[in-house]
Amino acid sequence: MSGEWQIPGSWEWTKLGDVTRVVGGGTPRSNEPDYWNGDIPWLTPADLSGYRAKTISHGDRSISATGLDRSAARLLPAGTVLFSSRAPIGYVAIAANPIATNQGFKSFVPPAEVCSSFLYYYLRSAKALAIQSASGTTFKELSKRRAAALPFPLPPLPEQHRIVARIESLFASLDDGIAALRRAEANLERYRASVLKAAVEGRLTEQWRTENPAGETAEELLGRVLAERRKRWEDDQLAKFAAKGQRPTRNWKEKYKEPTKPDLGRLPRLPGGWCWSTVDQLASAIQYGHTASADPSRQDGPRFLRITDIQQGRVRWQTVPGCAVTEAEAEKYRLNRGDIVFARTGATTGKSYLIKDPPEAIFASYLIRVELSDLVSSRYVSVFFQSGPYWEQIERGKRGIGQPNVNARVLAHVALPMPPVGEQAEIAGRFLSVEDALQQGSDRSLESCFSAASALRQSILKRAFEGRLVPQDPDDEPASILLERIRAEREAEGKKPRKRKRRPLKPQRKRKSQVA
Repeated sequence: MSGEWQIPGSWEWTKLGDVTRVVGGGTPRSNEPDYWNGDIPWLTPADLSGYRAKTISHGDRSISATGLDRSAARLLPAGTVLFSSRAPIGYVAIAANPIATNQGFKSFVPPAEVCSSFLYYYLRSAKALAIQSASGTTFKELSKRRAAALPFPLPPLPEQHRIVARIESLFASLDDGIAALRRAEANLERYRASVLKAAVEGRLTEQWRTENPAGETAEELLGRVLAERRKRWEDDQLAKFAAKGQRPTRNWKEKYKEPTKPDLGRLPRLPGGWCWSTVDQLASAIQYGHTASADPSRQDGPRFLRITDIQQGRVRWQTVPGCAVTEAEAEKYRLNRGDIVFARTGATTGKSYLIKDPPEAIFASYLIRVELSDLVSSRYVSVFFQSGPYWEQIERGKRGIGQPNVNARVLAHVALPMPPVGEQAEIAGRFLSVEDALQQGSDRSLESCFSAASALRQSILKRAFEGRLVPQDPDDEPASILLERIRAEREAEGKKPRKRKRRPLKPQRKRKSQVA
């Protein structure tokens, strides 16, 4: 037969069904307890989802000998190459021991003349070909007939083993490189965490402090922030009286609610000139987002920032959908430079994002926005919101089990260490420059290396099944003789009587006389 690529002269093109026994699977009736939880391992494609090992010994479930006998499932010998034929097509593994599968597999039982590992790697490389051969409208499925018809380049048996050894040597080197990159990535994350810890404890700028004495302590700065906070409240109250045509009531200033103070008895000491504060003290407002719905078709109006739009500390504003809101709503929920938004529910609960240069945008209801006083550095506060001390407080304040969440009250009570304003800027600048360098290096090296490794694996497999990965040995028995022996063995096997499986028992219907 002719293949889609050239192979060496000592190889032979054939079909998988001509050199292997193609076997489907089956599922015993689920309402028969005696068919399940036996001694026979039983696989579904879901058992291979995310599975990386070459061999597999069992899945999540097992069946009994009776369940095997009364279903379409077959007991496959060790060495069988299991290939998922639907939902999805292309998972592959070698049976480490006798095993059965459901109907989502077309398994290939190779003869002694075909190396299981060679067939395994070939099927890994032939996933796209199998998908092209599949049929179906609702979902694609590779039938037994089409699985048997898949082309297969057959080398001499010794060359099969040489190819497998070379593939696994090259893949092991790639795995070692990936593992080294993973360790480097973990080390970068640990380094980032250590820089964060040093930043919020004052050790990152210890030398800088001695060389740049502050003219105003953090406590004095906090006093100005609190005075500004109170004045803003008073101005708002006076505006409300004026809007109603009323004069301020007696003792109206006494209604001012002081912000939450930090519990200093539970907090560690800080460097000289620093002080503890709370988010409530530093925030002009802590606000839940708008309950509007996103409308991806809208080209006008503000963007509608959601939790899912914030990925790895970034927002691609061009992909953020629009929304329909009134002018008053747009004004109330408008995001401004220096705002910090928090995920208040779900897997990312507590994660924050500093708004830098936003387009016209508002924020969704599963986010909380913190507007900070202009007197403090939002960049420094954003750095703190990534640190261990912040996360410890968030973990203590989380509510719910299946769907954890934090509320505005939890955020308001978060205590944070505050340096003088000049040192806030210095810390933010130092940490963010380190993070940018780490992020850029990670993006360039790790992602590109992972992508290159994946492409290299495919290239190795392609060369392997074109006969270009290892040299041919003229002393090897040619594949043509190998193929003749396989055919002879299959013909002899076909003449032997086969044992038929018992059909599943059908429940007997009771006669009317019996019911009466």
